[in-house]
Amino acid sequence: MCNANNNEPISSDQSVLKRIKKRAEQFWAASKYDVMARGYASYKQISARYRDASTTTDYEAAIYSISHTLNVLPYTKKGLRTSIEHMWGYVSKHVHEEERSLFQRTFEAVDWQSETSEQEAFEAVDWQSETSEQEAFEAAVPLLSLIQELAAKYDVAYIKQTMANSFTRLTRLAEQHQQDHSEEQ
Repeated sequence: MCNANNNEPISSDQSVLKRIKKRAEQFWAASKYDVMARGYASYKQISARYRDASTTTDYEAAIYSISHTLNVLPYTKKGLRTSIEHMWGYVSKHVHEEERSLFQRTFEAVDWQSETSEQEAFEAVDWQSETSEQEAFEAAVPLLSLIQELAAKYDVAYIKQTMANSFTRLTRLAEQHQQDHSEEQ
């Protein structure tokens, strides 16, 4: 392999850096709205870490930060609201007025104010239960589903990819939610 700038061979270290950078870029692109749904402060911190990365170690640390956030931090209503608003920005450019009205009615029906700061929400989590995360999920799932549906309908590739590769914990919660409701009936 040769360096595009001067036709010199690319070293093994450069090749590794290039691969890890690409992996980090893909992981961040697929996960950024899922991270944002857990709190904007976490999103900004990881975004800065990724933006400032220049070495293999930096990119590995960024990947670790993303993974850690996705595995540890709970969803918050405020974070989900921000994430939904950002994703809607991509999709809304393509929708018809009826779809825009449906999104707006659904969005306005959610009680977004029932939560305090990201830090307080994190500290208040009962780590033995997913109740607060379940409440955030129940508020957001109609909007996330609508965004996913409209992104597929209008072929909004970036949001389709995001929805396919993110919100895995929401998917697990949805499955648990369906199972709980089917057991109740």
